[in-house]
Amino acid sequence: MPFDLARYHSLRRSRTVGVEVVHLDETGSTMDDARAGAEAGRPVGTAYVAAAQTAGRGRQGRSWVSEPGAGLWVTFHLRPGVPAGLVAAATALAVADALEVAAGLTVDLKWPNDILYGGRKLCGILAEARPGAAGDDVMLGIGVNLRTPAGMPPEVLAIATSIEQEGRPAPSREALLAALSTALERRLEEATAKPHGLLTAWSMRLVTIGRRVRVETPGEAFEALATGVDETGALLVRLDDGSERVCLAGDVHLLDAR
Repeated sequence: MPFDLARYHSLRRSRTVGVEVVHLDETGSTMDDARAGAEAGRPVGTAYVAAAQTAGRGRQGRSWVSEPGAGLWVTFHLRPGVPAGLVAAATALAVADALEVAAGLTVDLKWPNDILYGGRKLCGILAEARPGAAGDDVMLGIGVNLRTPAGMPPEVLAIATSIEQEGRPAPSREALLAALSTALERRLEEATAKPHGLLTAWSMRLVTIGRRVRVETPGEAFEALATGVDETGALLVRLDDGSERVCLAGDVHLLDAR
């Protein structure tokens, strides 16, 4: 699908993030495009966008439905210079900022990186880092569901949603990407200058905190009460025996209604 680059740049207010855009009508994965672009010497901050992905993926290698016109599928090549937990917090807040500006939606954030509306997933975030001579390069993939494709399996419809499905007009990809580039740059600057304030803002938006959760990792699964996040962005939980644990990664499922 055509992408109006001139309109995007007229709406963007960022100075480094998303200043360059590589757009394809169809690709395997924008994450792979970002890696290839970085290896070819394209500048840090470039946004790799596709109208459709044939091999889009989320966390834990899961596939991500990326049909033509159904969403904004973008990967940013960044060099943020802050720990992974701060990147996750900054990204989640930036997506929330962008959705409010471009779509008028106030969303919920779920640890570690899900964006929810009405309890269902509206956006997914995937960050992959690799060391470099000038600092860690981060490929930051973001997928926002604009519309729900026809024929979506019932098991997916039960856990996922889209902007149009929630009764809002879907913004153009140009408008949403511009809002996202602008918000992402601002939140990453905040992560550098005021990391404690950023983590506090993120923690206050996390629907995970104060809820009973099931934590699943490749090696185990357990239930606990989510009590907060630490200075690295890790999830703090209290088990039924009163002991406390720090969760650096894993899938977290909310068990109780709020």
